[in-house]
Amino acid sequence: MYVSLTRVKVTADQPMENATIVAEEMVRWLRDIEGFDGFVMLTGEGTAVGLSFWESREVAARHQVARGQFIERMTSIAGVELEGTVDFEVAFAALGPRLTSFGASTIEEGETT
Repeated sequence: MYVSLTRVKVTADQPMENATIVAEEMVRWLRDIEGFDGFVMLTGEGTAVGLSFWESREVAARHQVARGQFIERMTSIAGVELEGTVDFEVAFAALGPRLTSFGASTIEEGETT
């Protein structure tokens, strides 16, 4: 499992609720890409972090240009400033039922809860 972490600076005039809208749009676009396994958006004061999960580093790399263009477009629309992207291999994960059932329930069907 491979994770791409993208961090953006959120200005004071942007409501944090916008992060949910952006995340939902990201999932609508990403779910059609082969090897996409999930997305998490985290928000804090003045910042938001998006974690996109991929089958492998190779799959994520194949779609890197398109993903970058989409992130540019989304940050421009949302009025946030891209601070950077960092990539990781998942070394370990232990997720409880509340976490695995939180948010978007089925990427394949595009439904959200």
